[in-house]
Amino acid sequence: MVDIFNIGLFSVTVVDIIDVLVVALVFYGTYLLFRDTRASQMLYGMIAIAVLGYLAQIINLRATAWLFDRLVTVWVILFIILFQPELRRILLYIGQNPLLRWLSKNDNSQAEEIITSAFELKRAGLGALLVVLRDSGLKTIIDRSVTINARINRDLILSIFNTASPLHDGAIIIYEDQILAAKCILPLSENIELDPTIGTRHLAGLGLSEESDALVIIVSEETGRISIAQQGKLKRDLNEDELRTSLYTYLSNR
Repeated sequence: MVDIFNIGLFSVTVVDIIDVLVVALVFYGTYLLFRDTRASQMLYGMIAIAVLGYLAQIINLRATAWLFDRLVTVWVILFIILFQPELRRILLYIGQNPLLRWLSKNDNSQAEEIITSAFELKRAGLGALLVVLRDSGLKTIIDRSVTINARINRDLILSIFNTASPLHDGAIIIYEDQILAAKCILPLSENIELDPTIGTRHLAGLGLSEESDALVIIVSEETGRISIAQQGKLKRDLNEDELRTSLYTYLSNR
């Protein structure tokens, strides 16, 4: 490899530059994922402890350095336990990379039924959470919910979210042309930067979108507005065309 720079004992090649750029991108991507979350404070604490251990070795504090050396054996396990949601998000983002997925056209024939159902719920003044999946998953949530396994149907969705129904509390999970489960309890978002006026239904939609690849359609009972949560971000007050664009784009990116 031809040296680009050669200063004394040090030489820099194209590979070295690429290597540094890759490491910089990894650190920057990690920063974006951890930013504005409670995990960021824990990450800073872990970095501070690592720096203290390194300084202890430099200034020859033997006992302190020995203590930090013992901690190294549990760093990986501790990191996985503390940052499980963030690591899940990283793996999901990697899996969504077009280079790593088979490009295929998805049958969106049921998307219109979902859209129609959302606006029927809005007109009826009913609140709802509709979780749409493009890949099967969320087994843990489904196992703790009421199994439906029925074809998507607007009348069925309206019946589920009717306030007189015992299933209206929680979300429904939709995969392909099936409603898999109802009365699903979703994790609430822990993002401390969110608008404090956001209700529990929106926090639940955001929470699931932070931890999974799902797109969550949120129908507000109080305002009648329709929102979507995806990848930890909330888009509020969508009209029918905007919801259709978002849903079709999501389902087509397989």
